[in-house]
Amino acid sequence: MKRHLIAVGVTLIALAAWVGTATAADDPPWGADQALGQLAGTLQGAPAMGTAGQTASNASLPAGISGSVSTGSGSSSANQDATNTADADASNKSSTDQDATATQTGGSSSCTSGCGGAGQSQVIDQSALTKQDADADAAAKQDAVNANVPVTIAGGSVWGGSSSATQDATNTADADASNKSSTDQDATATQTGGSSSCKSGCGGAGQSQVIDQSAKTKQDADADAKAKQNAVNANVPINIAGGSVSGGTSSADQTADNSADASANNKSTTDQDATATQTGGSSSCKSGCGGAGQSQVIGQSAKTKQDAEADADAKQNVVNANVPVSIAGGDVNGGTSSATQTATNKADADASNRSKTDQDATATQTGGSSDCRSGCGGNGQEQDVDQRSKTDQDADADATAKQNAVNANVPVRIAGGDVNGGSSSATQNVSNRADADASNKSKTEQDADVTQTGGGSRCWSGCGGNGQEQHVDQSSKTDQDADADATAKQNAVNANVPVSIGGASKGHGSKGREALVDGSGSSSATQDVSNQADADASNRSKTEQDADVTQELGESSCFSGCGGNGQEQDVDQRSKTDQDADADATAKQHAENANVPVSISGKGPSGSGSSSADQTARNRADADASNKSKTEQDADVTQASGKSKCWSGCGGKGQEQNTAQKSKTKQRGDADAWAKQKLLNVDSPLTLSLGRKAEGKRGVMPV
Repeated sequence: MKRHLIAVGVTLIALAAWVGTATAADDPPWGADQALGQLAGTLQGAPAMGTAGQTASNASLPAGISGSVSTGSGSSSANQDATNTADADASNKSSTDQDATATQTGGSSSCTSGCGGAGQSQVIDQSALTKQDADADAAAKQDAVNANVPVTIAGGSVWGGSSSATQDATNTADADASNKSSTDQDATATQTGGSSSCKSGCGGAGQSQVIDQSAKTKQDADADAKAKQNAVNANVPINIAGGSVSGGTSSADQTADNSADASANNKSTTDQDATATQTGGSSSCKSGCGGAGQSQVIGQSAKTKQDAEADADAKQNVVNANVPVSIAGGDVNGGTSSATQTATNKADADASNRSKTDQDATATQTGGSSDCRSGCGGNGQEQDVDQRSKTDQDADADATAKQNAVNANVPVRIAGGDVNGGSSSATQNVSNRADADASNKSKTEQDADVTQTGGGSRCWSGCGGNGQEQHVDQSSKTDQDADADATAKQNAVNANVPVSIGGASKGHGSKGREALVDGSGSSSATQDVSNQADADASNRSKTEQDADVTQELGESSCFSGCGGNGQEQDVDQRSKTDQDADADATAKQHAENANVPVSISGKGPSGSGSSSADQTARNRADADASNKSKTEQDADVTQASGKSKCWSGCGGKGQEQNTAQKSKTKQRGDADAWAKQKLLNVDSPLTLSLGRKAEGKRGVMPV
């Protein structure tokens, strides 16, 4: 399979500013206009693939074919260390910084009469689009064989010697797909009006500011890790139509680790800061002057979409065996079974989405002072702040761990002599675990600080009232889906099973004698097995909306016929959260710790040794589906009317405040845990057909 890595860089477009001024008394009205646009687009695709295939064979294979000689391999004490690793890392890291600073400063005017008011306009547009795809696949496949296999066909006796070989096998597959993006948008717009000494018939100064910030982030992370391990540590002397077989003592050590880790992470941080400041200059117009106007508009939009999928599959087959085999030959002696087997199988899947969105808007309007004798228009101030944050997160984690562990001492005799299994004191420690974690964590903070301060006014008669208007709209929508599935399946066998099938042994007269199965050694094998499936699907969202809206009128001194001041404030906060969590954990365990001498069509087995085998089995399934959302909405709305001195015919003041807060939370949690356990701890000598009564003490067989 071919993969393509695509990285497309950042495109930055900057639109310059135009500035013009006029201050002479006879010049046309002067104004300043600024437009600044910034566009940043980032597209990143990072596929990664790691494949490791290992076949390790450490074998001693002495063979004798058709002869009367004996074959003896001696003791099996070979050491084998096998490590197989596949690592795949696909990561996208993008950082986008947009800084816009627009400053306008109006010059002073000494126009005497009939002058147009100064105008200032600022427009800042910032757009950042980030798209990231990360795909990581890691596959590790390991076959490790550490074997002592002496073979004779139609020849003499076979001596396998003691089995004390050491085998360490490690197989790991790691897949990490991560997307990390950081977007910073800073806009600072400042307008400062110059002073005016127009005496009569002057137009009012106007200031306008518009800031638009848009940040859209889309992230897809897919991680697949597959680890497959087959580890065999065996002492297998074989005799076909020949003499006796002696397997010797089985005390081999086998350590097998198989691990599959898949991690798919999306982490995005979006910071939007807008600071808009308007400061009006002073005016000393005496009569017939137009009122100054100030307008501010701030729009902040942040949309984040994150998809994370992690699949971890760990499959382990581990065999630690001492198996002397005789077919149509002499006696079989398996020796004492005290082999140690430690097998660990683990599958970890982690799919997480973490997004953080900060939106800060600071809008400040300060009106200049006015000194008007008569017929002057009132000042006007308007502020609009719109903050929108939408977060969509999907997390899917699947972990599957399948383990088959066999630690066996199995001398086998087919149509021949006696079978001696010896004492069984083998130790088996096996652990199988599947962990699936699907989590969505989003944090949204929206802060709006809107301030209007009217300048002082001195008017003698016929002056218009001042007006202030503020609108703050905060909307936060969060949609989270988390799905975690963990499946752990374990089959553990720790067995001492001497077997004889059919026939009489040779060399004991024409009639021969009945074959004997001797399992009379004590059964004190230790088996410790652990099987666990953990599924955790969690959604955690935090939404904070803070609006601080302040209107303050300056002092007014009017003698007659003055219009009343007006103030209006509207604050709308909306927070909608939708969360789905689904966790499924399945743990299935089958553990057998057995001493089972078997005779089929021969003399009854002797199993009179004590059965004191220890078996510890733990099977657990945990499913946790949790939805945790926190929403905070704070609105602080303040209107302060300045002092007014009016002698006659003055209009009344008006104040209006509207605050709407809506928070809707919908949560669905579904958790299913299923644990199935089957245990067998038995000392069970068994005979089938033509044999004598079995001799031995039966053990305990809890199921």
